[in-house]
Amino acid sequence: MEEKLIHFIKGEYLTDDDVEITPDTKLLSTGLIDSFSLVSLQVFIEKEFKKRIPAPRITAESFDTVNQMVEIINQF
Repeated sequence: MEEKLIHFIKGEYLTDDDVEITPDTKLLSTGLIDSFSLVSLQVFIEKEFKKRIPAPRITAESFDTVNQMVEIINQF
């Protein structure tokens, strides 16, 4: 799950191929991605993992790292 999320994030939001992303990389709080990206991330999660995450659970704070995303995805 982590690798699929990282691959999606790198392909969709990052223009610099040299940027390294790990499961603990801060994405939103460091500006690697913006809050508008959360909507397309939510759609990707629904399609890829068949998990529907309620919009109030997807925030800049709760989705700042891939590990945080995985924790929330696993709750549903």
